[in-house]
Amino acid sequence: MKTPQLETERLILRIFHPEDASDVFYGWENDPEVARYMCWSSHNDIERTKSWLQKEIRQIDKEDWYRWAITDKNTGELLGTCLIYYDLDTLYYEVSYNLNRKYWGKGYITEAMKEAIRFAREELKITELRGSHAKINTASENVLKKLGFSYVGDCPYDCGGKQSIEGKLYRLNLTE
Repeated sequence: MKTPQLETERLILRIFHPEDASDVFYGWENDPEVARYMCWSSHNDIERTKSWLQKEIRQIDKEDWYRWAITDKNTGELLGTCLIYYDLDTLYYEVSYNLNRKYWGKGYITEAMKEAIRFAREELKITELRGSHAKINTASENVLKKLGFSYVGDCPYDCGGKQSIEGKLYRLNLTE
């Protein structure tokens, strides 16, 4: 199924476009603070962001990869991204998200992910989602808890593509 556009009270979740490169690069991809606890390292060149966008755009029709650009419904401003994907290493659908630092703490990720989870449950008929985060990234832990995920246990977590650190694994049963 092609990644659909989704809508919440404040947000539109849409596919990425090549013209989003500057907003993505300056919004979060070149910010080491945003990348600090992610499995990717920040981009130091907008060409790397353009290449990343092309890869994401090629995935729009895939059956196991649903990435959205999170935009403000009123202004159209690009705030961040969220993703539901099938991980071939774990054999589970997983969630991922990140946000321009100036929008942290405003509930945007929780709002966007609630809608993405609704889509996963109702449209894709997924029965379980997993999420993980660096143990020291309590903000991401709080998002998972707000979304109803339950702690499973500790796990290794690839941080910034540079090292594996201590992480936490969560799961969400979508059949309850």
